[in-house]
Amino acid sequence: MMEFHIDPESPAQKPEFSQDKTYVFYCASGGRSAMAAVVAMDMGLSPVVNLTGGVGAWKKAGGALE
Repeated sequence: MMEFHIDPESPAQKPEFSQDKTYVFYCASGGRSAMAAVVAMDMGLSPVVNLTGGVGAWKKAGGALE
């Protein structure tokens, strides 16, 4: 569904993807979010960042979670 949410021509487009902000993609291990980040950038979303290693790496590095 991500492609539909990002595409400004889609009836399912989410306004969150039309804002002037940095988009951070993350998942448990970083693999799925890396693919999602590439798709988002290919669709023109910018700036896009992927959390390398995912939430697991973030927690291991002492990152806080809410």
